[in-house]
Amino acid sequence: MSGTSTPRTSPPPAAPLQQEAENDSPAANTTSLSSTTTAAAAAHGTIRFEDLGEPVQRLLRSIKGDVSDEDMALLEYVAVKDMAKIYSEMATDRHAEEIWDELRAALQARKEKMARREVELAAKQRALEEEQAAEAARLQQQLEEEEQERIAAEDARVRRREERRRRKAEKAAAAAAEEEAAEAAAAAAAEEAAEEAAAAAAEAERLKRAEKKRKRREARARELQEEQDALAAERAKHEAKKQQKSLNQKKDWSEYVQNHPLEYPQETEGGSQMPAVIAQKELQHTLNAPPVASEKLLHRTYTPMCPSCGSRFDHPPLEWNCPVCFKRYNKVVKVWQPDDDTTTCMMCKEPIGWWSRHHCRNCGRLVCANCSEKRAIIQDLGYDAPVRVCFDCARLRLK
Repeated sequence: MSGTSTPRTSPPPAAPLQQEAENDSPAANTTSLSSTTTAAAAAHGTIRFEDLGEPVQRLLRSIKGDVSDEDMALLEYVAVKDMAKIYSEMATDRHAEEIWDELRAALQARKEKMARREVELAAKQRALEEEQAAEAARLQQQLEEEEQERIAAEDARVRRREERRRRKAEKAAAAAAEEEAAEAAAAAAAEEAAEEAAAAAAEAERLKRAEKKRKRREARARELQEEQDALAAERAKHEAKKQQKSLNQKKDWSEYVQNHPLEYPQETEGGSQMPAVIAQKELQHTLNAPPVASEKLLHRTYTPMCPSCGSRFDHPPLEWNCPVCFKRYNKVVKVWQPDDDTTTCMMCKEPIGWWSRHHCRNCGRLVCANCSEKRAIIQDLGYDAPVRVCFDCARLRLK
């Protein structure tokens, strides 16, 4: 729209504006414009002329010449603010063609912006899929290498066992005395027992390393799934925002006029304007007001309580583990906000599922994956490595 500001004046009645539009363009052109735009909308799936807001209809009637199908498709992106500006500029001396050219350029830019956003989301989706495929190939190669190492270790152990048996047989055959044979047998038995113990220890260590690798793989898979869910949520939010835009702009314009009685006063049947009624609200006295709560207290929305033994704590314990249950029953019980306490994020109030909910390690609240992307070191709670925190706690710790 126009960058220069024009003085706002009260709009003339609807009848003179309609008469002025009819003087600028013949009635035959107006009828053909309405029928042409309606037929084009039905053919191409664009917005109908009858569903356009009143200012847009006036502007289209004032244009000399027909409106193309591409321009009618652009009218789908008209907002209430655009209609308000058209309404105010139609009351000035500006030509309808200038207002239409400026509106069409703004709608074209808005359409291109939404198209670029969709392209960016598609690129993110492809990059995430490629990363998942590469991660799967790397994990498969790692499993194959571990299996080969295990087979090689087993073969070496079998060869050592055969070598010990061969030496034992040679010593038994070469021993002349029974005492020497018994000592050799005892030494071989002790050596075999030590080898078996070493093999058992090596096997236990291998299983331990394999368990750690499995946990790391599962954690990485969960992170990839969370990123996938976050991308899907962003795409769903983008699609929902597109679908929430109402095609019936006439209803949006009437609601906007009712909400702004000073700028757009209502008209009676005789053409006179009804006086605007402004509701008077009492201004509350603010002297001697109670003190404002500190920001630190506002962020502590959950008091630690153990769901197992019922113990309450004034301050969160180390790593949010109940010390009473650990001391009495040797159990690790978290005292932060329970998973079944809420189904919405405590920050953005968006619904969260069982796989997309997380706990802030600083305040203990339930938050979604989008609101808990920050990491922080909380030494007061025993976290020496960066852990997941919500945006509120991240900003508080930065201050």
